Amino acid sequence: MTDTDKDRVIETLSKRLTSLEADVSRLKAASNDIPEDVVTVISAAVAAYLGNDGAVQAIRFAPSENWTRQGRRTLQNHSIR
Repeated sequence: MTDTDKDRVIETLSKRLTSLEADVSRLKAASNDIPEDVVTVISAAVAAYLGNDGAVQAIRFAPSENWTRQGRRTLQNHSIR
C-alpha cells in the first residue's frame, strides 16, 4: 500500500468519523428525556435480537400506562409461586 493509498484511507475514515459524531450528537439532542442507561439497554436488546446487525433509530416512551399496570400486577401477585 502506497502512501497515497494510506492518505486516501485516512481521509475516508476521518469523513466517516465526522459523520458518525454528527449523527450521535443529533440523536443525543433528540432524546434528552430518556436516560442513557435505558438507551444502552434497548440497544443491547436490539443487538441481541437482530444478531448485532441492527441500529436504534429512535426511542420514545409509550403514552399508555399498560406497562405500569402490568408491573403493579406482577408485584402485587399474592399467589404461591
